[in-house]
Amino acid sequence: MKASLEETVTNHKASQAPNATDKRPKVLIVDDDPVVRRIVLELLNARYNVILASTGVQLPDLIHKHIPNLVILDVMLPWVNGFELCRIIKTEFQNERMPVLFLTGCKEKEDLLSGKEAGAAGYLTKPFYAKDLYREVERLLAA
Repeated sequence: MKASLEETVTNHKASQAPNATDKRPKVLIVDDDPVVRRIVLELLNARYNVILASTGVQLPDLIHKHIPNLVILDVMLPWVNGFELCRIIKTEFQNERMPVLFLTGCKEKEDLLSGKEAGAAGYLTKPFYAKDLYREVERLLAA
């Protein structure tokens, strides 16, 4: 049961053939707020193969297992904050093209600078508009 708490992998349609879902870009979302995870899942699930995690503790294992095309991180996470997780991604997975987008309630200019310093390619603050999330996800996946 621990895996279900830490990780949820979604498919747009259960009836789709595995190859059809494998072709969609994979987006890993790490946020400890179940409401935010649910909202982002609802917004992105039609276009992307979404992997959800409630903490960053399992992040390296999830990245090895799924090799996401994009990681969306909250900053304020239990045990390990998003800035540190971004540094881990940029250090341990530097050979993978894996942009990081922060989606966070941290709105101070210092937070934005810390995100860029950690290696993030994008930064959105909560609350956010769906159009802004779509724009950033599409921009980062196209880069």
